[in-house]
Amino acid sequence: MEAQAFGAGLPPWPAVDFAAFGEVEVKPLSRIQGLTAGFLSRNWLTIPHVTHQDDVDITALEALRKQIAEQSPEKPKLSPLAFFAKALVSGLKAFPQFNASLDATGQNLVLKKYFNIGIAIDTPRGLVVGVVRDCDRKSVAEIAADIAALSAKARGRGLPMTDMEGGCMSISSLGGIGGTSFTPIVNAPEVAILGITKAE
Repeated sequence: MEAQAFGAGLPPWPAVDFAAFGEVEVKPLSRIQGLTAGFLSRNWLTIPHVTHQDDVDITALEALRKQIAEQSPEKPKLSPLAFFAKALVSGLKAFPQFNASLDATGQNLVLKKYFNIGIAIDTPRGLVVGVVRDCDRKSVAEIAADIAALSAKARGRGLPMTDMEGGCMSISSLGGIGGTSFTPIVNAPEVAILGITKAE
């Protein structure tokens, strides 16, 4: 069966001569920005987005992170994101319908037996999602190291497609920006995304 075609039937983007209103500078989008815009637009238009927000008390988590840092100051820093990725695996095991994808035909739900977590990474060239593989079999420290390596690679020379494929569910974290809630866009063909805001 062929892949299902999704079309929004939207009117064309308005053509405006912005220079008629004042001085402008035109900069072409980077390749990643162009791809990201297309993928996010497709995902927003074709995946029903429902946002559920909740607060989580991470007092015990912060105490644990501090204890680990004091015991092993030379080791890489364990960010909350690594703990959230590990916790997400537990959630996916408890609710396997979220560890699934609709196939390209739109007729079958593929239930995954592996646990690869996507991590949204903001780079100067645009947003990418690196995938940390086998999070169910890795320690929090190993996950933190993988996130750090993916982030450094993404912000440097960029991630190859092999580092951005095979995710089960992604995490988008606005911790560095702040805010109290947001609606992240689901990363197709995943069926859900976890949005994290600034911890306090």
